[in-house]
Amino acid sequence: MRINDGKVTHFSASTFHLDHITTALNCLTPFDNKQDVLIFIDEDGLSFARECNHTIRIQLFLSRDLFASYSYHNELGDQSTLCVNMNYLLNSFNVAHRNVDDALESTLSYNGPGTPLQLIFEDSLITESVEYHTYHVSSFDSIGLKLDRDQVLFECIIKGDVLHSAIKDLKEIGCRGCCVFAKLDEDGENTFALLSKSQLGFSRIKLPSSRSILEKLEVYDGDSTTLIYDKPVLGFFDFSSFDKIRQSTKVASKVLLRMDVHGLLSVNILSRTDDMILTDTRSNGNNYNGNSSNNGGHHKQLSGEYPGIVIEVCMLEKENIDEADQEEFQLLMEINELERTSRFSKKSTYRRRQAVPNDGRGIDETSTDNLLGLTNAKLDAAAAAAPPPARNDDILPRSNNNEIPLFF
Repeated sequence: MRINDGKVTHFSASTFHLDHITTALNCLTPFDNKQDVLIFIDEDGLSFARECNHTIRIQLFLSRDLFASYSYHNELGDQSTLCVNMNYLLNSFNVAHRNVDDALESTLSYNGPGTPLQLIFEDSLITESVEYHTYHVSSFDSIGLKLDRDQVLFECIIKGDVLHSAIKDLKEIGCRGCCVFAKLDEDGENTFALLSKSQLGFSRIKLPSSRSILEKLEVYDGDSTTLIYDKPVLGFFDFSSFDKIRQSTKVASKVLLRMDVHGLLSVNILSRTDDMILTDTRSNGNNYNGNSSNNGGHHKQLSGEYPGIVIEVCMLEKENIDEADQEEFQLLMEINELERTSRFSKKSTYRRRQAVPNDGRGIDETSTDNLLGLTNAKLDAAAAAAPPPARNDDILPRSNNNEIPLFF
């Protein structure tokens, strides 16, 4: 497709994979209360960026391999920057994506500062064109939202669907504060967990340590190289910020988490690409017979070098951390399940044992008609050594030899 005949096209890219672009743009919606999105265009592809209160930023990259044709020329520099309304752009792709009966080609075009961003949809019946007002942005403020790669505290690679399920569970219990916990053990039992504070109290979600789920976990001594063991790293975040990555992890195949000594958490997300083969059922316009499919159909398949949707999210740790909450989080990870069970087992109750008939025989010193197997002599000695019970008949039941404590 050619657009703006007779004019030099500053940027033009065409693709059939509207569902993939729609999925990518939906990952941007949780970020920033404003409606604008910043777009960077260069020779490698398109980048979309949004920021929220200078505490969290997302940047999403679509490689040029996603597009069937990609052309970019800029005499002013290596990169073009423009700002458009995010909602308008996403709504256009959502409406166009509803047409599932016919292959739809989408073309993006931009001719430099002062010109609109043009979006063209074309199928075998109709061609539609939409223009969006663009705004010039001189610079992108990313101060304090860049990972210090030389001072990383921990690095973790985990499956995207597992992390998405964990964040979803925290959302369902009304989590307010979230803590990321990472620790290396010399015996190989590495631990990565999400701790939370909600109205229900403190809780934890410990992710499985198998290599199929937790592919990599390394904890450093603040220098990105020296591994340390049995020394946990904790990062505290407001859950309203941490939950913004949930939509992105839903389509992720792998997620890389890194945290530096300044309290910045970097989340790199790589999406799945198994849905990227699309059948193009468009026929030549001169031979169209009114059906959505024809004998001239062919497959539009992406290049094997296409990396998928690449997303990077950077968020800052909470500045003010409640010391009591920090101690509770650490204690929650130190207590294992056996210790917690043993605490509950200390509770006891009493049950009354029925008298055992002695067949008319007296109980002598050799008799063992008691549950502990003690003779009368041993019972008398134990009773003499025991301190006298407190006299409080309203609280404690009257004790006799037939009453024993029952532990559970």
